Amino acid sequence: MQSVVLENDFSNLTNKRYTSYQAIILCYQGSCRLSYNEAEHEMRAGCCAILFNMKMLKGVTTSSDCVCKVLYVEEYFLRQSEPRTPYIIQGLLALHTRPVIELGDSEAEQCKALFRNLEQRLENTEHKFYSDVLRTSLHLMLLDIFDFHARISETVDTSLSASSIMAKFIAMLENKEYRENREVAYYAEKLCVVPKYLSEVSNKVSGFSASYWISRYAAQDISEVLRKNERPVSEIAQMFHFTSTSYFNRYVKRTLGVYPSELRAS
Repeated sequence: MQSVVLENDFSNLTNKRYTSYQAIILCYQGSCRLSYNEAEHEMRAGCCAILFNMKMLKGVTTSSDCVCKVLYVEEYFLRQSEPRTPYIIQGLLALHTRPVIELGDSEAEQCKALFRNLEQRLENTEHKFYSDVLRTSLHLMLLDIFDFHARISETVDTSLSASSIMAKFIAMLENKEYRENREVAYYAEKLCVVPKYLSEVSNKVSGFSASYWISRYAAQDISEVLRKNERPVSEIAQMFHFTSTSYFNRYVKRTLGVYPSELRAS
């Protein structure tokens, strides 16, 4: 399957083949209800929703006149495209419990333009830099949507929307401690809790495990360093304290979907 898929209805939203994807939805007309994270969320015309954990989506019901677009993005591809800004994490935590963003008229029109642009980019498969163009278009789309979210939604600080433990855990990751430590046990010890409890807190607050966040931060950083740094891959592997270059190569392949050489060449 493709890394990025755009569809004009909800027919595949609960399809298991999209479990490893994340979804961005724009409602053009009518309404729908999403059963997500054990709660019901209503979308009306002009609303956008971001579902970062498709396993939490249990069902969707639509009105007879519902018109929408659903953008599916493979998780590893989204990691390559995701903006590196502290608000992204705040937004992710907020969207875990409130995935629907109620856009104003101007924001809704801008969001429609973002979808049109991405649709055109998806169709232009002959573009010499097709993957890069998709990543850049998705990067800009996410920046705009999170801008909408930051301005329209209630301002939610990580320390308020999450438990004190989660806030401190995220702060350690923001401090790039994952470059040397990618084991949940390390963070749990610094937070004076057991690893199982840290993972339970992380799942409850964000919908993702503690190891997911460690991997996400590390993958974003590695992707940025590989793209901007001309040093040999072996030196970058040492920078992130991997025991060998081969282990680093496997880690990048698992978290970003490509090997370091492929990412650097793209």
